[in-house]
Amino acid sequence: MFSIRICTTAGCRRHAVERSDVCFGHVSDRTAYLEDLKSWMAPQRDFAGLSLGRQVWEGMDLRGRSFEGCNFMGCRWENVQLDGSSFRHCFLDFGVFKHCSFQKTSFLFCSVSGARMESCDWKGSDLLHVNFNALEAMETQFSESDLYFTRFIGAKLNQVDFIDCNLKKTQFTGSWLQDVNFKYSNYEEAEFDVAPGAPGVPS
Repeated sequence: MFSIRICTTAGCRRHAVERSDVCFGHVSDRTAYLEDLKSWMAPQRDFAGLSLGRQVWEGMDLRGRSFEGCNFMGCRWENVQLDGSSFRHCFLDFGVFKHCSFQKTSFLFCSVSGARMESCDWKGSDLLHVNFNALEAMETQFSESDLYFTRFIGAKLNQVDFIDCNLKKTQFTGSWLQDVNFKYSNYEEAEFDVAPGAPGVPS
């Protein structure tokens, strides 16, 4: 699990980021910091215990990487390629994801709660025991994925596809669903309790 180091800037209580003694908000030259970080990460395949909260990740290629016990809370991800990557016990809560590809990724015991997601592709992934609670997602693809015991409690899903998914014990309680497609999925084994005003669930 990532170590908690407090930013050394006077009065700041946020977590210091990897390869620095301050939080991302107090990094003096963010462009130079991110370029250095990318160069450091580029030749590596396996990462454990990284603390990289509140950063901005744009146009990065992180395909086939392995992350364990890492902190990505509050990050902004845009046009990031993560196909074939693996995440274990990682925290991506309150992140913003736009036009990212997570095809055939493996997420186990991770948290992506309170995140916002637009035009992302998780097709063919193993998303087991993942917390997507309070997720706001639109035009996003989860098709052909295993979502066993994953939670979308209190989520707001608009134009999201769960085609041909394993939804056994997947929880959608309290969620708002608009144009959500569950075709060929075992949605009868999922838990639904739609929020007031929600258009409805499969019957």
